[in-house]
Amino acid sequence: MDKTELLKRLADIEWDDFEVKEARSELPKNIWETVSAFANSSGGWIVLGVSQKGKKFEICGVDKPEKIEQSFTTVLHSHSKFNVLINPVCKKYNINEKFVLAFFISSSEQKPVYFNSLKNTFVRTASGDQRATDSEINALFREQSFGIRSDLIIDGVSFKVYISHSRAGKFMGIL
Repeated sequence: MDKTELLKRLADIEWDDFEVKEARSELPKNIWETVSAFANSSGGWIVLGVSQKGKKFEICGVDKPEKIEQSFTTVLHSHSKFNVLINPVCKKYNINEKFVLAFFISSSEQKPVYFNSLKNTFVRTASGDQRATDSEINALFREQSFGIRSDLIIDGVSFKVYISHSRAGKFMGIL
């Protein structure tokens, strides 16, 4: 995300792949929920240094961007808080002499992604982070076990798609 795209997103609303947090002098406590939610879904941007007033975003800046960035990425690169290593894409923007940090958290291949304990597994629903239900956690485990299997190529196996016409209409099958 470049600066132009960031400003465009700030003129809109938060959604399933975009979350702003004020974070002037320290990481917000609920940032870990958003990391878990993005990693368990399709990924998304966490933007620090932006406050939300009603439906409007206001750039407030981050006081010590290097310190905040280091604090955040150090936790994500260690096993001290999360059950998997998370490698975010990190961006720093200077907007009207105020620093804004943006981190892209990609969808994790290893799911569920949680912090401190399995009960701290979160999923993204529209513009919010929700604690995952037992059913959602089980689905994430199933996805982990079987989801990647569907992407594997099996040597020596091929199939052809055919289309047949009958009185009932078209039929498509696999040989």
